[in-house]
Amino acid sequence: MKAFFSVLITCFCLNQIYSQDEVKFQIYKQHYLKGDAFYIGNNILSKNNKTPYGTFSIINDAISMNYIDVDSDTSTFSSSNASYNLKDENARIVSATLYWTAVYPYSKGGRGVKNNTYYYKQTEERSGDFTQIKFKTPESKAYNDVKGNILFDGLNNKNYQDNAPYVCFADVTDLMTKKSNGNGEYSVANVRATEGFVSGGSTAGWFLFIIYESDLQESRYITAYNGFSGLSDNSVDIEFKNFKTKNNGNVNATVFVATLEGDSKLSRDQCGLFDPKTNKVQYFQNKLRAQSNFFNGKLTIDEKYFTKRTPNGANTLGFDVAKLRIPNNLITNNQENATLRLGSKADRFYFYFTAFKTEINEDFHKKKIEEELEIVDVKNEEQDSEASPQESKDTKLERNDENIQKILKSRKLNIPGLKNGYYVITNVFSVKTNADKWKEFLVSKGHNAEIFQNPKNNWYYVHIYNDIDVFKVYKSQQKLVKLDYFKEIWVFKIN
Repeated sequence: MKAFFSVLITCFCLNQIYSQDEVKFQIYKQHYLKGDAFYIGNNILSKNNKTPYGTFSIINDAISMNYIDVDSDTSTFSSSNASYNLKDENARIVSATLYWTAVYPYSKGGRGVKNNTYYYKQTEERSGDFTQIKFKTPESKAYNDVKGNILFDGLNNKNYQDNAPYVCFADVTDLMTKKSNGNGEYSVANVRATEGFVSGGSTAGWFLFIIYESDLQESRYITAYNGFSGLSDNSVDIEFKNFKTKNNGNVNATVFVATLEGDSKLSRDQCGLFDPKTNKVQYFQNKLRAQSNFFNGKLTIDEKYFTKRTPNGANTLGFDVAKLRIPNNLITNNQENATLRLGSKADRFYFYFTAFKTEINEDFHKKKIEEELEIVDVKNEEQDSEASPQESKDTKLERNDENIQKILKSRKLNIPGLKNGYYVITNVFSVKTNADKWKEFLVSKGHNAEIFQNPKNNWYYVHIYNDIDVFKVYKSQQKLVKLDYFKEIWVFKIN
């Protein structure tokens, strides 16, 4: 990354100083695949309702905010859009998560002056369901209603009583995958926030984090974390793990970070990665994000603005999403963990999302895929030599068969609602619509195909035969594998 010099401005803020990690950060998504990840998004609150805003000279507190509303739909009160265009026509969406967030202590607020000091007041109380928004994809002519999960709501939290931030998210993968790569424009509407004035300045926005598969891509580990941490005079660390980078060459790793309330006029907020050689934090910087004012109300991809959106104002007024290429010295060959640090000494901001992707060791990738599919070498499995009382006589006689032994000693999948036994699995998919298509094909071939979802990894398994007798299931698998449309099929132990 290119370094650059900037003037540090010391600002005194009347906002409450506190240190909170309200919702512990945890892994929300984790994938080992040949593929990649990216984001699109936009703010939904600004000084103007349609015109892009690009001024950085005014502090957010001094701006009377209005809903952005770029569509012509009378059912929406706020709306903005963003788009992407993958050149890879064979890309398949694996996961798409929509996040929306805002400052929302009340629906509308005003500002006054008393004793030469500004004060903020509610003029219209908070109303409506902020978890319910509208989402439109390139293929849909009308909006889809989306109900979100609440990651955090500060309304009744004493540490956030002035501005009551909230964060919601929803898995919208099923709305994305009618088209293979999903290229086109996406719109989000009816995100609720405070219009007018609020202490610290109001702000709101949304983004879509997308993971896709493609044989044209490198083997990668991609993970996403979410949580909620208020940062003002403190820091928070996130450890990325469960990976091993490739043996040689540049690793090509990237980090994504999303925050709320970072003001372009306030400084001393930072984001960086621990250097594995020195164990000290190397803070990120580029021509759009200063090392000492990293969160400054921008949507960026490395050293460029993300501009494929309407409106596409440079200043997104406290709504920040950054995608950053990690310097090569911070992610080296055969590395197995990395620690991200975010902190602030003055500019208050809220951290709720981060993601990490890196090219990985091919042998490690193969191993992880096998673990996901529960195909593990017998020597690494727990020994289970006792025969089930439900096994048939023939099964017991064939227990010395190496393949039968492998099935019996394999780890079982725990699938709620599915009867116990042994299942012939024909394929595994990360996308439900792809599993449905494969099931339809098998039914057309005369098979009794069914689908179940593994809650451990959220993948969809298509099976065509099951029984409590492992020998019967194994013999069925041996016959089925000879059919030319089965590349590989497995026997899994369930419940």
